[in-house]
Amino acid sequence: MFLSATTGLAPAERRKIAFQTTLAVGLTLTVSFFVGTYILALFKIEMDAFKVAGALVVASMAWGMIMARPSAIMDTQGKNPAVIPLAIPKTAGPGTIATVITLGETHTWQSIAGNMLVIAIVTGIALAFMLGSARIERTLGASGLSIVSRIFGLLLLSIAITSIMESLLQYFPGWAGT
Repeated sequence: MFLSATTGLAPAERRKIAFQTTLAVGLTLTVSFFVGTYILALFKIEMDAFKVAGALVVASMAWGMIMARPSAIMDTQGKNPAVIPLAIPKTAGPGTIATVITLGETHTWQSIAGNMLVIAIVTGIALAFMLGSARIERTLGASGLSIVSRIFGLLLLSIAITSIMESLLQYFPGWAGT
């Protein structure tokens, strides 16, 4: 996704966008960790409804990857793609945000410190992949990237559908036979 959003940019510009994306991801996850529960409560949004809505956005993007047609959210013509779509929803997507909000409900300083460390590590891993994307692009070539994009699109669509199904089962437990 990083490569497609930064096609045609100079290496220095790609690095700049990678760092901007990482900063946006770190901030998004940190804010979600500390105040996500309160934001959802303020708007009276249930976690499962948030997951379904987010999964629908992810499913739309995944379908675009499978069909080799980017979704409207990936349209970055003339705009900096660092925050949207690279940070949100591609890297810090609805599933990640929902997980971080749930983790943020812990209140011991040890769990807060541990979770913040995990957020920092995951953000660092994302940065490493973005910075290494030129090597990946050279190694796989255009055909290889197309194949990988479609495979990851299928995996992403499967994850989105699983998330939707799990959330719907919370509302309709009879569907699961219970």
